[in-house]
Amino acid sequence: MKLKFKSQSKKLESPCLSSRQSLTPLLLLLLSCINLFPSVTIAGSWNLEETLKEYVKNVYPWPEIIISDIIVKGDIPDIKPKKIIVQKGLPGRTVFLLEFDSSEILSVTANVKAFDNVISVKRAFKKGYILQKDDLYTLLMDVQRIPAGALKDVKSIIGKSINRSIFANTTITAGMLTNSCTVKKGKKVVLLVEGENFRISTTGEIKESGSIGDYVKALNVASKKVISGLLVDENTVKVEL
Repeated sequence: MKLKFKSQSKKLESPCLSSRQSLTPLLLLLLSCINLFPSVTIAGSWNLEETLKEYVKNVYPWPEIIISDIIVKGDIPDIKPKKIIVQKGLPGRTVFLLEFDSSEILSVTANVKAFDNVISVKRAFKKGYILQKDDLYTLLMDVQRIPAGALKDVKSIIGKSINRSIFANTTITAGMLTNSCTVKKGKKVVLLVEGENFRISTTGEIKESGSIGDYVKALNVASKKVISGLLVDENTVKVEL
């Protein structure tokens, strides 16, 4: 008679594995107690990100704001805060203090990137070149990267000469520019009108002194009419249609 014995295998549990499994919940509990993992909550009836962005835009002159990585400890009330204060930062890693009608104050941390307009050149120019409107373009730049003295208004640049050679896409600063010479009242100039497919010129006379890049009044000698135009160089006034 043959006897069959059913083999039984017993799964042995490693004591090291068991200790790690029991230790993991304990570590998480300890870490949460010392606030290494702050809780992140979302506002119920209002948008926290949009509220912070609106505040920054109202207080600072930056046209573009990006807010990300918002962290709040605790619950956010359903009603929007009555007051927001920047405790530190801005731009960069910023701490906001939000005060509510209930006198509750919440600390909110977020990354804030701010952008502002600057003026750059389309191509390279040599020292002494007089910048014109078509040489320039406007772009948004991270305010933390904007060079000191950067100019924002195209009109403050047109007609001024650069005191150094510059590369294409260089951001224009006040220190790069030199005021051009003054054209005195009574000087004979060329009045120039240009379009896509035409170019008309006639003789004119400056009726007021001005620097290159200024808008000046000039007399059309042929028609005896006084017009206004851009003094693009010592001898030319460009009349815009």
